[in-house]
Amino acid sequence: MYNPFAMEWVNVVDELEWIHRNSYNEDKKVYKLPFDLGSGDLRLTSPNETRVVVQNVKNNIRKGTYICVSIETIDENGRKRNRGGDFFTAGMTNVGLGKSTAGRVVDHGNGTYHVYFYAAWSGEATIDIAITYIKDIMKRKEELLGFAANYSDGKNTEETLCSLINEGVWSNRCEYINPNSLGKTVLGCKKLDRFRCDQITNVWAGVKGLNRVAIDEVKRVKYLFEGKYSTVKLKGTPIKLNILDAVVSPPQLPMCGPDLPIPLSDGYWVNFTTFVPLVCQSKQWKPEETDKCLADTEILGVGDSTLGPLAYEFIKSPEMWKKNFHFMTPRIAGPKVPIMETVFESDMINNITKAQCQTKTPIVLLNFCFHYAFWSTRGYVERLVRVKLAVERLFQRCPNSKVLLKLAHARDNLYKAQNIHSNNWIFYDMNRIQRRIFGGTGVLFLDPWDLTNSAFQENTIHMGPTVRRQESFLALSYLCPEMAMVQ
Repeated sequence: MYNPFAMEWVNVVDELEWIHRNSYNEDKKVYKLPFDLGSGDLRLTSPNETRVVVQNVKNNIRKGTYICVSIETIDENGRKRNRGGDFFTAGMTNVGLGKSTAGRVVDHGNGTYHVYFYAAWSGEATIDIAITYIKDIMKRKEELLGFAANYSDGKNTEETLCSLINEGVWSNRCEYINPNSLGKTVLGCKKLDRFRCDQITNVWAGVKGLNRVAIDEVKRVKYLFEGKYSTVKLKGTPIKLNILDAVVSPPQLPMCGPDLPIPLSDGYWVNFTTFVPLVCQSKQWKPEETDKCLADTEILGVGDSTLGPLAYEFIKSPEMWKKNFHFMTPRIAGPKVPIMETVFESDMINNITKAQCQTKTPIVLLNFCFHYAFWSTRGYVERLVRVKLAVERLFQRCPNSKVLLKLAHARDNLYKAQNIHSNNWIFYDMNRIQRRIFGGTGVLFLDPWDLTNSAFQENTIHMGPTVRRQESFLALSYLCPEMAMVQ
């Protein structure tokens, strides 16, 4: 029996086997000579050379069907790319009617992609597809960013450097350890001669530090980060289509719940203010219905400022919100955090007692995204696994509990450094990791990616009230699915 450590290659095997199953047989050729011959350069995917083709018969696209667009990636020399991993953003809109939907991109791993759009309306439709991340650009950012910490004895204060360490060795560090919440990851701070380790007061990492790391990365491979390689529309788009009217039966959607299959479309905006999900049965909630759904519950949460407003809307009482909602730590950007006041997700969940569950239904709100961009992959995964174990224990002692995990959405990147340290590929990948770790546990996934991408608002970290309202309605449909059922 082999030991299970250092087996990161398992995912590589899974990826290659998936590509083989979904490829167009180029790896199944019988060779008479040992090699095909080639000569030249294989360069980055070119937005101007890449081919985009609508697969449907354009004059026969009907409301209620799916539109399929193929992408064949070509490099700057006109050479076909035979590898996947590029990241595309796709949307279909009719601004005049207030209609919009996001496209589902399927990567076949061999340089070809298909994008699917749900034809939710009749009339004109405009398809835009942009490449927002090129596979070759970004390396993993393992332990590139450090944190700063203050120590104080009440009279004197001094600053030192800290880092999150998951593997390797270290010396002369103050160690802050919580195996229940962080696993083997240690917050290690360089010791100061005049202060004890228990005299730490706060920890922070500013945006300037993020930008410095990103700028250093730009200098390392400058040509990769020229403007033409970040969020550029593909040549051949926008594509103008006309969708024919048709009688469309309401889709047969499942009740909202855990482990739902990911559909070809998450939904569409039927007007400028209302999103219609296609993941599960949901509705636009009235205030009295919300009160009924959340009656006899206790809302608790740990997350960032994109989860805070959802928790506040459900908790309503400012005093109770301050008591029951905790900002994740250590976090990147934001104010200095009193480190010894930290409440970790696993600890909060473990402190929910069986007696509490018998009087009220615990609803736990979590998210793990924007402040984790520079965590090492292993440190990030280990923190999530520890939370998963706490959630499983909670469901064993309190089967009536509900845990809602809000995934990331695509954000704005206003300048070059930000496009590196906060690239949307990172947050998309985090969503995949979270689904993989928490899948099968009973956790409810609130995935706002397509909802925000197709909204009539520029993507920002903190989306506006219209988007937040539609997110909260979908969250309620997960928490009280029997109330959202289509009659």
